[in-house]
Amino acid sequence: MLNKKAQTRMPSSFGGLVQYYSDYKSKITIKPRTVIIFGIILVIVVVGIKLAFGS
Repeated sequence: MLNKKAQTRMPSSFGGLVQYYSDYKSKITIKPRTVIIFGIILVIVVVGIKLAFGS
């Protein structure tokens, strides 16, 4: 048996990750569907500009 002085200290199990609290509420909320729709619209606009102006 090892006494307390001879024991080694193990590193923390978090591995340097930051712990965020789940009870935090953001003042700005955006639904995932809205983000996807804006992404699709942005892709359509960029492809349209590429087709219209060439380069």
